[in-house]
Amino acid sequence: MKKLLKNKTAAVLVFAMIVSVFTPIIAFAATFNVTQNNNQLSGSVTLTDAEYSALTGDRSTITVGVYGPNGQYGVATATYSNGAYVFDQAITITQNTYLQYGPTSRTVGEYTYSTSNGSSAYFPPVTMDVINADGTVNRDALINLFNANADATVSSKSDVVLLPADALAKGKSLTIILENGTSYTLPIAALKLEDLAKSLGVELKDLVIRVELKKVTGDTADKIGAAVTAAGGKQVAPAVDFKVVAVGGGKEQEITTFGQYVNRTIGLNEVAADTSNLVGVLYDPATGTFTFVPTTFNTENGKTIATLKRNGNSIYTVIQAKAVSFADLAGNWAQKDVEALASKLIVNGTSANKFEPKRNITRAEFAALVVRALGLEVSGSTSQFKDVASNQWYAATVATAVKAGLITGYEDGTFKPNANITRKELSAIVARALKFAGKDVTLTDAQVSTALASFKDADSLGWAKGEVAVVVSEGIVKGQTATTVVGNANANRAEAATMIARFLGNVGFIK
Repeated sequence: MKKLLKNKTAAVLVFAMIVSVFTPIIAFAATFNVTQNNNQLSGSVTLTDAEYSALTGDRSTITVGVYGPNGQYGVATATYSNGAYVFDQAITITQNTYLQYGPTSRTVGEYTYSTSNGSSAYFPPVTMDVINADGTVNRDALINLFNANADATVSSKSDVVLLPADALAKGKSLTIILENGTSYTLPIAALKLEDLAKSLGVELKDLVIRVELKKVTGDTADKIGAAVTAAGGKQVAPAVDFKVVAVGGGKEQEITTFGQYVNRTIGLNEVAADTSNLVGVLYDPATGTFTFVPTTFNTENGKTIATLKRNGNSIYTVIQAKAVSFADLAGNWAQKDVEALASKLIVNGTSANKFEPKRNITRAEFAALVVRALGLEVSGSTSQFKDVASNQWYAATVATAVKAGLITGYEDGTFKPNANITRKELSAIVARALKFAGKDVTLTDAQVSTALASFKDADSLGWAKGEVAVVVSEGIVKGQTATTVVGNANANRAEAATMIARFLGNVGFIK
């Protein structure tokens, strides 16, 4: 058979398919006897006497139209042998496929197609997943999927998926969805596949990326449940352990961070009428504690799905947190934001029932607050600042914030962790957090001037003028009064918490 010619590239290529034996649904039409082997279709076509008699010229070969859901994408030739026309060569299946012989016009979706030479036979599509039941992947089908959409989505019945790296390299992202609502979106460029292959000593074609979306069971699941109960909360979703592992040459290398936020979803145990007190969390098996993960919720088709965003992998779940209130916040302008963030494990009180909203906040304390709000893993130490000793509680937090590009020190090599943070310093850190979260916050000089036009003290902002303009333009900072931003004043705990709450809403990290 001559190579299939693509007359029309399908706008949406679905998955490799076709059943083993077809039965035509149009009576008195050509009969297709077709079998499938992976994504290859072979077999024959038997014409009725009338169809055969209608042939003119050379009757030794016929052509069959090959159609997808968006029109014709090729033709197949078949040669007469022992009473049937046998396909000259296997047909490569790239999408839901329809075979037709004959002149009849037929509409499939928004396309109408027709063929010539006799009557017709039409077969409905049957889909076959790109991912097989055992988690292995049809390489050609995955490539075809990426050819249609570089940001592809596939369903899987297995919670462990084995992706051939050379096929994966054809796309931008791949979202793997399980039947229970768990999903994982793999950012392909962030994997640096060529570097992974090199580090494992194999070629790209011999590299496999193993993605795991495993529900946590056994002793670990029991410990998670006990930890939630001890914290006064309720677990409302299964715990899922997400992993990405490069495999090649008999070796494995786990990818734990990506340098960007990665989406994963977990289906809640039941529909949530109110999601305001729900929080996505990361569970640390070493400490038995939970930390906040940026999370949004959406309810569709009778199921609530949590989308958790973080730049690394670990064990995640969703909990209904206990309500938090502070006696000294009653009636305070920041009460709602502060108590919401406290229930989401982002801010802490100064005691069990006190928050001290008017107390100044230090540079180290605000660094810790923004690191928690971004869901960053606190790790490492820093010798960059001569006044940040490695044995201080904030050492690893400051190191994490520096690595994320959120904070800088002073020209004399100090960070001044215990100094009160000013409003403009706080604004600058939040502006950098916006960028870290993936938001384009670049402003022109004219846009900076416009954002700060109502503040008569804008010139006092100095080095922070551009970054303050960013948070003002994003609605995160509103000024201490209608006409003053007071950037050099010390920020208090209520102001800091409110800015974090507005930041999280701005970048879609809470909903």
